[in-house]
Amino acid sequence: MMEKRGFTSNRERKLWLWALSVLIAIYGTLFFGGQLIDFMIERRIIEQTTFYLFLLLILAPIISGWKSSDQKLGFWVYAGVMAVYGMALLRMDLTVAERSHIFEYGLLGVLVHEALIERKSNGAKVKTPALVAILGVGTIGLLDECIQYLIPYRVFDLVDIGFNYLASAFGVLTSVGVSWLQSVFIGRFKNKS
Repeated sequence: MMEKRGFTSNRERKLWLWALSVLIAIYGTLFFGGQLIDFMIERRIIEQTTFYLFLLLILAPIISGWKSSDQKLGFWVYAGVMAVYGMALLRMDLTVAERSHIFEYGLLGVLVHEALIERKSNGAKVKTPALVAILGVGTIGLLDECIQYLIPYRVFDLVDIGFNYLASAFGVLTSVGVSWLQSVFIGRFKNKS
């Protein structure tokens, strides 16, 4: 089979565009993100912002999937898994920067993984989309840290590199797990009908 070039579907194109917009947001914070975080911490609004971003992360797929009963059930599974992970993150002794890495690179990992799965399902040759997504997004995080080394008021941190890889794995493995749970619950739901 010949390799498919370009986008294989409209969904894949949208996923790559969303991934690009997240990537632009991540790299955009290289130059003013530190000052923005400092401002938000001083005004004590960082906790509220994190809460609302997490709430948006849970509600967006639920609302977008409200069309069919299969999608409703699947998105409730997704919301439950995200709530459990969110509560685990809140209990961990992580800094604001470490939590932001988990959100940023986890979301980017999910988007890249979903785009690769869509590409593979449309006949393109993609081996192990999960591994490609984790390594690719983690490497983007590595490049982010290398750029920070060159910026005077930013800090190159090996721990952040590890968090970037961990966050991408967290996002991708959550996506894989949620897909599996959705198929299990939807299969049981259909068998009972």
